[in-house]
Parts: sequence; structure tokens; C-alpha cells
Amino acid sequence: MTCYKLKGKTLNVSQLAQYTAQHSPAARVAVAIVCDVHPTGGSRRVFRQFVWLEVGSIKVVLSRPAHRGAVHHQTKKCGENMTEQISSNELLEPAPKKKRINKYLLVFLIFSGICLVLLSALAVDLKITAPLREADVLINQGRYVEAMRVLDPLIEDKPKWALAYERRIICNMNFQSNVFSEAQGYRLAALQDANTLIKLKPKSGGYRALRDEILREMATFEVYSVNQFAIYDLANQDVLKAIELGVVSSSYAFRHYARNLIEGNHCEEGLAETQKLIDQTTRQSTDFGQYYSMYLTKAYLCLGELDKALESAQYMTCDDPVSSCKSGLLAEIYLQSGDYENALNTINSMINSQPVGGGWRYFIRAMIYYEQGQKELALQDLELGDSYMWYENGTYWYVKAKLAFDAGDKENGIAYLQRAEQTLDVSYTPLRKQIITELKAHGEEPIELTPNLPFTPAPTS
Repeated sequence: MTCYKLKGKTLNVSQLAQYTAQHSPAARVAVAIVCDVHPTGGSRRVFRQFVWLEVGSIKVVLSRPAHRGAVHHQTKKCGENMTEQISSNELLEPAPKKKRINKYLLVFLIFSGICLVLLSALAVDLKITAPLREADVLINQGRYVEAMRVLDPLIEDKPKWALAYERRIICNMNFQSNVFSEAQGYRLAALQDANTLIKLKPKSGGYRALRDEILREMATFEVYSVNQFAIYDLANQDVLKAIELGVVSSSYAFRHYARNLIEGNHCEEGLAETQKLIDQTTRQSTDFGQYYSMYLTKAYLCLGELDKALESAQYMTCDDPVSSCKSGLLAEIYLQSGDYENALNTINSMINSQPVGGGWRYFIRAMIYYEQGQKELALQDLELGDSYMWYENGTYWYVKAKLAFDAGDKENGIAYLQRAEQTLDVSYTPLRKQIITELKAHGEEPIELTPNLPFTPAPTS
């Protein structure tokens, strides 16, 4: 039989059936199924479905790969032919071919997608961290004002990013100013940022320790001792919370607990905690010479035990001609012990080494000069020391009181004594007791004050 392969318009089996039913009732659409051995030589079979249109002696043949379930006729055994009349309503639509995706292409697309996501994340990260890195460079160069100009908009844009607040705290804590309100304002700003950090990360012990450090700095700006004591108490609440939440064993928080107790006027407790620290080391250690011997000295001064304070001060290794470290504490011990010669020699050595700043040293020397009967020199040092200080401390007001009494001005003399008692820290406990005795001799009492802080204490729980 002569066969012709169909070209041009393609008709499926159903279309052929419909066509033949309309134009030639004698035509037939038949299906034959044959099978070939798979090219790989296995036992698998490759089915091919042949469809032809037969009109008289002419047969038009179509051929396509078979698919399991494409037509019900494929249930015939391999090699059998099947010829039957197919109704025009019967559909023999081939099943759609499965699209095969190149696995290498798929891997490439997935990898490319991951790379795009990572690159996008990196671009965003670089955009955010670039200002922080710029601020770090400026901070390392001591250019805090310029660093703040970078950090302020960064924090405004990313108000929950802790690292930016940390850097701004560094800037505010390192700003220097000769104007009291300005210098205090920087520390208040640092304290506010520390409060924000604690709100952002309430389980961070490190941020509690950081706020302790800022509060301790804030205490040095207070004129009245009652405010200082209150701030040191607040600082110790943060210390305890920091230890509870967890800080490294070398953290200053552990030793600050003892120091805050002492400087907060809890002398006995502070001494006991200091002794615990000492028991964990030796008197030859750096910690003892740099910190614990100073704590001991201040604790004994706080308790009024001047002989023990003098003994412990000998172990101190920290010293500075302007700050109250070994030389300064020795001068305070000598002064309150009545050893004016050693007190004057110590103070003169400090002033000669660094004349500028440290106005409290000149107030001590003014008191020594007064006790030695050199009132003119005392007045000069009061004036000179006042030019180096933001505010006058207890020794200043004590000398002013003595001079007022000498001038017959009892009213101001008593007022100055009361002011002196209010502005002496724990290192001057012996002098405070002396002032209270003098006030009673004049029929007066100290004026008790309640804490009045320049900030609202944040909750520590």
C-alpha cells in the first residue's frame, strides 16, 4: 500500500475523525501500536503510536512518540495492530510533553539569586556602616565634634542601632569645656544615651556597667555632698544589676561596688567590700597599688581613722599633681591630722609640678596658711583657687568662715560653716565633724539637704 506523510496543516486524531465523518463516511481513522528496543539496549520499551487516515486505497500516516495513558488503545500488547472505527466525538489528544530543565542551568540560576541577595545585603550594610567607620576614625583622632556630626544623623536614621549610641557616648564623655553647664551637659547627654542603650538591650550587663561609669563622672559635678552620695548609690544599683546580668570577671564593676559604697558615705560596708577584694590578691599586685590601697585610704578617712589612712596611702602607686590620688590624699590626711608642715610640703610639690588647674589644692594651702597665721596668703590662694574651679568646696568655705569670724561677722561665719559642712566629701569626714562641733559652740546646727539631681534617675530593674 502506498503511504504519504502528511505535511502542512497538522490534524490530530479527533480532527481527522471529524473531517472524515463529514466528507467520507467510508474513511477510517485507525491506530496501531508498535514497540522498539530502547537505544540503550535495556529491557525498557519505546512505544510509538501510528495514526493513519485511510480513504479508499490512500492512507495518510502520522507518527509520534507514545505516552502511557495518552490513549486507552495503548493497553494492547506490544506488536499488535488495532484497526477500528473511531467516533468523531472520541478524543485522542496526546498528553503534553514534560519540559526538561537543564540541571546545570537551574544550579546557576539559584546561585545567581543567592549572590544577588548577598550583594544587596552587603550594599545596604556598607551604606549603614560607612558613617560609623568614619566616626571611628574621627574619634581615634580626637575630633569629637566632627564625629558627632556624623553620628547624630545616623542615630536619627537608625534609632535602634546600639553601636552608634556607644560612639556618641565616647564623644560626650571626652568633650572638654571650661564652662560648667556645658561640661555637665555633655555628661547628661551621655547618660541619656546610656539609658537608651539599656532600653534597647535590657539584658546587657555591659551597658549597666557603662551607666555606672557615667554616673560616677556625674557625681564630680555636684557641689553638695548629699547629691554626690545619692549618685553613687544610683551607680551601685547599676553595678549590682550588671553583675547579676553578667559581666567579665575583669570588669571595673566588681571593684566599683566597694568604691561606690565608700564615696556614697557607707564607710563600714565599703571597707568590708574592699577587704574582700584585697583577699583575692596580694599587696604587691597592680590592683592593690592602683585601686585597693586608695579605697582603703578613703574608707579610713571616711571613718575618721587618720593613722590607718596614712598607713594605707603609702601603698598607693597612682599619683597625679592635679587629681586626688596619692599626693592629694596624703595632703588631706596631713591637713586633718594637724601636720601642717607635711601638708604644705606635699601641696607645694603638687602645685610646682603643675600650677594650672586643681583649684582644690590652693584651698588646702589657704587653710594651712590660715592655721599658720598667714591670712593674706590664705586670701590670695582662695582667689587663685577659685579661678581654677567651677565651684567652691568645703575647705574654701571653712577658711571663709574663719576669716568672717575674725572680722566679727558671726552671721556669715555661721552660714559659711554650714555651707562648708554641706560641700565636704567623705575624705573630709574629720573636718566635717570638727565643723559640726564649731557650729554647736555657736548654738547652731548643720542644715540638712535632700538630694536634688540634674536628671531623673532611670529605673534599674
